[in-house]
Amino acid sequence: MQVSAAQGAFVVRVSPEWVDVDRLTAVQAVREHLRGQGWPIPQTIRTRSDRGLAPWRGRLVEVERYVEPRGTSMTTWPAINAGIRWLARLHEDLRAVSASPAAANPPMANHLEADAVVAPMIAGIGAWNLSPEEASYLKAAERLAVTLTEESRGFELPRQLVHGDFWAGNVYISGNQLTLLLDMDFLGERPRVDDLAVTLFFINEHIGRDDTSQARIATLRNLVDFYDAAVTVPLSPTERAALPYAILRTPLTFLRDLAYLGPSSRLELTTLRGPEYEWALNLLETPGWRTAFCDPHS
Repeated sequence: MQVSAAQGAFVVRVSPEWVDVDRLTAVQAVREHLRGQGWPIPQTIRTRSDRGLAPWRGRLVEVERYVEPRGTSMTTWPAINAGIRWLARLHEDLRAVSASPAAANPPMANHLEADAVVAPMIAGIGAWNLSPEEASYLKAAERLAVTLTEESRGFELPRQLVHGDFWAGNVYISGNQLTLLLDMDFLGERPRVDDLAVTLFFINEHIGRDDTSQARIATLRNLVDFYDAAVTVPLSPTERAALPYAILRTPLTFLRDLAYLGPSSRLELTTLRGPEYEWALNLLETPGWRTAFCDPHS
């Protein structure tokens, strides 16, 4: 919520119920570290007792100085092409941060670990007295989870702090310059390719999920190459091999939300998540997908 005062404009942010004091304090510390490195992150306002947060009705509240966005969000092609390079630079700076357990382990994230167990979520959704359409989509999710677990087993990937939601209205670009970086609620420690995968997944959703052509795969490959050109430690052959599976794992994250919300989320299952699971299975069968990001020269 944006508010105005004699001292200027501010944004009041009420944290989700799953964020505790240790977690929010840790995220704020990382944000302040990045601000000190020159990243355009809004300043957190301290209370009179020199704290960056306050309790309110069982939740935590923080106040940030309002920053007017300049340029466009990371939803246009120029902004996407520039933004993917900024994601690479952000990973570089976050790799050097020594993360506390509260920063490294988010209570919620929008990407599953490769070894995450989804069977309880699927079982919970299966107890809804499903329609044939809903049952078909849930079966697709189960097949996807099993296939990804089998095929992506054995990737040993380096872990580091990552943003967690680098995309759309969290990222503003003017020309090639990053002008505003927001929302680090999903900050956590995981493979950097998992974070890159989240961004690529949502870019693909934005430009049209149903296109599984070689041209679309080449478009995503170009973005990965832009990312790689902006880092000092290039993606390893193992990271490149793991990336196709990480992208397709992303929609499985939302099984948690469906199971938590219960039958009230039927519409989300049939209109969004279910088609995403079928898309992922189709892409797995698309020639060239499994090796889409492998370096032909390695």
